[in-house]
Amino acid sequence: MGQTRAAYHHGNLRNALIASAVRLIEQGGEATFSLREAARDVGVSANAAYRHFDDKSALLTAAAAGGLEQLASRMLKAMDRAAESGGNERPAIARFKAVGRAYVEFALAHPELFRLMFSGSGVACLAAGAAGLATPAPWELLSRALDALVADGLLPASRREGAELKAWSLVHGFASLALAGHDAVPMGRQRHAALESALEFGVLGLCAATPPRGTSRSR
Repeated sequence: MGQTRAAYHHGNLRNALIASAVRLIEQGGEATFSLREAARDVGVSANAAYRHFDDKSALLTAAAAGGLEQLASRMLKAMDRAAESGGNERPAIARFKAVGRAYVEFALAHPELFRLMFSGSGVACLAAGAAGLATPAPWELLSRALDALVADGLLPASRREGAELKAWSLVHGFASLALAGHDAVPMGRQRHAALESALEFGVLGLCAATPPRGTSRSR
């Protein structure tokens, strides 16, 4: 309480409220959250909170932006570790898989925050381009990973356009099914193996050679 009030007097109430919102949402979800509860959590009046946020929706949007920063930071660290690991995979492939793996792991570790990020408040943040993030946005990191596949001669340049949507759909779909408890996504170690298989499937699909014009993939 004392630290929170000290932060408020130094002009950091906005950040304190955002941190409180993220914490409260992770504990109880978006539906039960209120701006007044966040104000009470940091030890200030509701009126003080309203000086920084017009309403609950504005604070939720800011919390969603905070979640995007956390996700991007996790993805960036995973890319750096993959680049330094020197494993058997090509570096560009290792970084691409690391981005997808970090995305799913974040969703499973922070389910309520992840849901908020893609709810109405989160979509508003996405539509605004998440301006002001301290790190590159998650989709920017995905673009970098895809560009690296092209630069390394693995992803044909002719298949680069629209690749973000394909890759994002794969990991977001996996994460969403896992959070929903769908039987298609196993639990425990089997879930990890399923994710690795899905990422390998994505790499093979993206990096496959473009078929000759007029050739059908199916028979």
